[in-house]
Amino acid sequence: MSINVGYFVRESVQNFRRNWVMSLGAVITIYLSLLLVGIFIATGFVVNSIVADVESKVTIQIFLKDGAATEDVNALQQQILNDPLVDGVDYTSKDEALKKFKEDMKQSPEIIDQLEGNPLPASLDVTLKDPRTVEQMVTKIKANPLFAKVADRPDDPEKSLKYGQQIVQRLFAFTRVVRIIEIVFVAMLGVVSLIFINNTIRLAIYARRKEIGIMRLVGASNWFIRTPFLLEGVLQAMIGATLAILSVIGLQAAIIPKLREALPWLAVQLSGSATAQIALWLIVGGIIIGVAGSWLAMTRYLKV
Repeated sequence: MSINVGYFVRESVQNFRRNWVMSLGAVITIYLSLLLVGIFIATGFVVNSIVADVESKVTIQIFLKDGAATEDVNALQQQILNDPLVDGVDYTSKDEALKKFKEDMKQSPEIIDQLEGNPLPASLDVTLKDPRTVEQMVTKIKANPLFAKVADRPDDPEKSLKYGQQIVQRLFAFTRVVRIIEIVFVAMLGVVSLIFINNTIRLAIYARRKEIGIMRLVGASNWFIRTPFLLEGVLQAMIGATLAILSVIGLQAAIIPKLREALPWLAVQLSGSATAQIALWLIVGGIIIGVAGSWLAMTRYLKV
């Protein structure tokens, strides 16, 4: 018996239509499962973009006391700049610090009006090649004797350092929690989808048991009998995956702009390449679920 691809496709579609209630249930289950998976993956991409943006802004500020010796400040700046962890060191004068403060607080003029003179210190702003090394670099700065000489808080030099690693650490902790939840949900929803596809294919096998018996009598191979059922599971999964992808794209278009408007200080974004990756993962996940569910049903109920 020759292999006819068109026959397999027609048979899988006919099986889908014969058992449309169970097929619809399987499609809806796969759709909801992959939709939740897609939402979790998209959330992970957004969180990663926020973390990357915050990381890029992580700097170490060394606040300098008024009247600090210029040679000491220059020497400290050069020593820090020579460190292999450091990408650059910029000096910010008191006047520049005040100007930046006024720009940042221009929405709150009452705060600016309360300033008397210029209470802000000059600073050295250290940028790192890898923001994750900020703690290591802070330790080096604290150990430098020049730091204690020029710090604006000589009684407690550590308070003369400012860096935002705590924020990054919290974001990474949140990212880890999101990934753990994502893995758990993927596993749970995958099992539920497998059960629905398994039941759908099992019913299709039962409904065609006489026809399958005749095919066996005329010498049809195992794969010839099994392939339509396998394609039926893939068809259900692909429809569910397509609906999930369209829903994720729709949610992205509706939610991301509103988040950007509500949180303008955060880099809330989901790039086109990230959306393409999500779509690819959902399609691959759908195919795996469809093939696995169909194969499980055929192994248990199709004795050929």
